[in-house]
Amino acid sequence: MKDKIMQFTTLKKDAHIYYSINEIDNYLNNAAAYIIAGIEKGDHIVFVENDRIFPLLQKKLKTLLNTQQMNLIHHVNNFDFFCTSGRFNPPFIFDYLTKTLKFNFDKNISFRIWTHVEWGDQEGILKIIEEFEKESKGSVSDMRLLLVCAYDSERIPDWLNPALMTCHEFIMTEDGVVPSNLYIKSESTLS
Repeated sequence: MKDKIMQFTTLKKDAHIYYSINEIDNYLNNAAAYIIAGIEKGDHIVFVENDRIFPLLQKKLKTLLNTQQMNLIHHVNNFDFFCTSGRFNPPFIFDYLTKTLKFNFDKNISFRIWTHVEWGDQEGILKIIEEFEKESKGSVSDMRLLLVCAYDSERIPDWLNPALMTCHEFIMTEDGVVPSNLYIKSESTLS
């Protein structure tokens, strides 16, 4: 998988990638491949993950990377990231992202991002997530980001999955990264 991600990121410098998590071991393998491919390209990694899964990923990576390489991985707790205002609130999330990435932009450091999108109980959350991803699509292009948005498949209702595919140009599968056949290129075509 690392070679496929490396090949993909050699061709694409910015991409908004949707990943539906079905099984934790595959998730950890794909996340590790994404991280290693980035580090081999000289990128820092901003990894937005919960405190339950991140130690599992660290354990896996410590067998594959040296200390200097491990220091290129910057963990951000996903609850802090997505619920910094006490709930899933896109303006606060984008503000938090800008503050988190400011150092990288100021120092002209190359980086990529992986986010495990999670949320608590909140009225209308699924529509908010759909709008958030539409807004994220523009940020990826504007900031020239390589961004994976991972979602737990069992939390995604049937109607939201295709909506997420319209917002993400690419989909990560167990076999690589493929174009989304539902992606809508222009914001103006979304209603």
